[in-house]
Amino acid sequence: MPLTNFNKHKTLATLITRTLVWVITIFTVGVLIQSWHLSRDIVQEEVKRTSRQTSSLVHNFFEYRLASLQILQDSNAKSDTVENFFNNHDYRGLDYFFLREDNLEPIHSPDFRFISHLSDVIWDDGNALFYGLESSNLTELFHKVDIHSNWNALVTDSQLGLKHTLIRRTPIVQSESGEVLGFLFAGVILDDNAGLLANLLQGSNSDDVILRFGDKFIASTISPDDNYTVQSISDLIYSGETDLSKLLITETNLDVGTKQNILTIFSVQRNPSVLALRNSYLFWIFLSLAVITTISFLTRRWLNRKVTKELSELMVYTKVAVSQDRVEKFSGSSIHEFNHIGNTLSNTFERLSEQEKLFQDLFSFSLSPIIVWTEKGTILQINPAAKKTLDLFEELSQANSKSFVSFINQMRPLVLKASMGATLTGIDVPIGEKVYRWSLSAIQTRDDSTLVLSQGQDITKLVEAEKQSIKARKEAEWSAKARTDFLAKMSHEIRTPLNGILGISQLLKQGGDDGKYQEQIEVLCNSGEHLLAVLNDILDFSKIENGSFKLEKHNFKFKEVITALEGIYRPLCDHKNIELIIRNDLSVNTALNTDQVRLNQILFNLVSNAVKFTHQGHVEVSFTLEPEELNKAAGLKIQVEDTGIGILSNQIQQIFDPFVQSEATLTREYGGSGLGLAIVKNLVTIFDGEIDVSSEVGRGTRFEVILPIETAIGLAENNAKETVIDFNLFPEAVKVLLVEDNHTNAFIAKAFCEKYGMDVIWAKDGKEALEFLKTMSFELILMDNQLPFVSGIEVTKQIRNTIDKTVPIYACTADNLTSTRQAFFAAGADFVIVKPIKKKSLYEALRHFKRYHYYSACEH
Repeated sequence: MPLTNFNKHKTLATLITRTLVWVITIFTVGVLIQSWHLSRDIVQEEVKRTSRQTSSLVHNFFEYRLASLQILQDSNAKSDTVENFFNNHDYRGLDYFFLREDNLEPIHSPDFRFISHLSDVIWDDGNALFYGLESSNLTELFHKVDIHSNWNALVTDSQLGLKHTLIRRTPIVQSESGEVLGFLFAGVILDDNAGLLANLLQGSNSDDVILRFGDKFIASTISPDDNYTVQSISDLIYSGETDLSKLLITETNLDVGTKQNILTIFSVQRNPSVLALRNSYLFWIFLSLAVITTISFLTRRWLNRKVTKELSELMVYTKVAVSQDRVEKFSGSSIHEFNHIGNTLSNTFERLSEQEKLFQDLFSFSLSPIIVWTEKGTILQINPAAKKTLDLFEELSQANSKSFVSFINQMRPLVLKASMGATLTGIDVPIGEKVYRWSLSAIQTRDDSTLVLSQGQDITKLVEAEKQSIKARKEAEWSAKARTDFLAKMSHEIRTPLNGILGISQLLKQGGDDGKYQEQIEVLCNSGEHLLAVLNDILDFSKIENGSFKLEKHNFKFKEVITALEGIYRPLCDHKNIELIIRNDLSVNTALNTDQVRLNQILFNLVSNAVKFTHQGHVEVSFTLEPEELNKAAGLKIQVEDTGIGILSNQIQQIFDPFVQSEATLTREYGGSGLGLAIVKNLVTIFDGEIDVSSEVGRGTRFEVILPIETAIGLAENNAKETVIDFNLFPEAVKVLLVEDNHTNAFIAKAFCEKYGMDVIWAKDGKEALEFLKTMSFELILMDNQLPFVSGIEVTKQIRNTIDKTVPIYACTADNLTSTRQAFFAAGADFVIVKPIKKKSLYEALRHFKRYHYYSACEH
């Protein structure tokens, strides 16, 4: 009997070890097979990744090439040489300019360039003839190019056959007036472009590249020494059959402008190492399989004698320890690792038991309500704090109070969701007059059942505080919105009649022959301008607060600032019997490049305050131009000194606060909104300048401002002549469509135009303008920006796209921002006039119309 038991025991052990070895062997074989498939997929994926990388390199290089050409083209279009060409027609100077640009940037230079006026080609660099492109071909390309600023892929017939080109145009805009003088065209010849192909070959790390335009192959780097040709590669491409172990062909489709996939670049890469890598990997897989199989069979007997018994004892201990409520110590094992595992499990079971006890204590004595739910949404266990919260004085099975039932109904859907694996936090559930925030999470028990643990926190006071915070935020938002709406409405309501006042006063000033009324009309003009300045002060301060205020720099004569200062404030000083002293150390011909309006705003606010608070003595204004130093631009130093009432020393810093004057009584005595110095302070900061003030009560005040300034010496002489307006500008009446929604603005614009003998038809919005254009023809369109329903920019786009691409469109806008002007030009406008429309600006616009559009419009 013992022998029988022994044999059975040995057979069982052998069966266990044999089974273990076979399982390991089968698993190993499966892993190796899976590894082979995975490795094969990795190789294929690597090939695809290489193809994608090559395609990305080709695409990025091509985009970089076009972007470099575009940047150089846009930079050339903005150069003074190109802009001055339309005035001096210096062809040799223009040739030298572009020759110098090509020498500086030979890699990024286009194959050919030419410049067109608004209707024909007026200059080319001569390189196009090298590719067989004559003047007629350039004119053909000029008419084929779209009006947008993207690249165009075009095909043209030349002396050397069909030429496939990439061409782009960019407008040449006069920097001062915003006038579109013409267009600069840059082109690239794609046929057999060795430089482009060489760069693509180097940038994509390929052996050869082929360029296809549409369905035609136009260039390649394949040489007669290669074992393949363009025809063989094209056959592989069209058939879709490629041997990835020998050749890798990568296709990269490129979009040019609005044409998608018009250009295709094929990269050819040789792959002789892929097949060798695959065969080598197969060899090592089979060798590894043989070694593992041998080792598995050799270790079977050792596993049978050394491991099986100890492992069985360890398994028995784990089962006993888990099933019993009391944890017993592990009896030990002769194998060190198994002994360590057994002792570790013993200590772990002890700690788990202690943690369960600790959890139970925390559950029972916690001050926060804790509830344990079953996965079906019923309460399994509840701690005393939760019972107190829910007012449970009886058993759970007997609890049926209204608040308790309501709580269960609200929590049950949350418990069911948490039992499915979701972790819920921050769930607010009211209990009576209080609000508790609950967190729910699922826990697994020993028998693999799911329970849900929920813990609550009383947040009644926090919810009330949140309600108060939301209420306060809504009130603040409403207040800010009301202020913004008020400023917007005030701007619109005041500017509309003010535009009428200024317009009518200008008409009266032009048409009035009676000298005794000219002075009154001049007062009317000055009063309107002053009211506009007050309105602008308020709106400018609002822009400054919102962070949307920007400087608009341009060149102007500094003597204009002195003239305006004399004309405005000397009569005021004479009226108050005080002396106005102006000291100007700048040259008569000095011109500055900065924001003239904001410079005047700073100066006029300071001088206005000095005159207002000075009753005797003088007001002295001095100007000094500090020289440019290392790491520091030139500075315009302005000093405004008066002998007025002065400011207390402890109130000097407060004068720069908005709506604040040094004393409350000054507001009643002198008036004013208190915004002037606040705007001055913010404007000086925007200029990156400095302002300093010193004062003594009863003796006067001195303000000193230093502003970084760019000078443009010599500009004043060029602009010294005053523009003389000629109302007989056109020999015949010009038919004009005026698009303006405001009646007053339309009346003034129409009156101005009729002085030039124009026939004006008024459209009140964009829809009415489109209806007029469908039935009538016009020689000029004056387009307002702010129109009801749809903006003037959108109406301009519709006219250019659907009705008439040639009729001149002159935009009229009160927004003098560069972005608005560029948006009008992009939509198809030919000129931009800044409101309010004045006689000089309108005359310059009409001169531009006569010079570039009038005669072609008459012929049309």
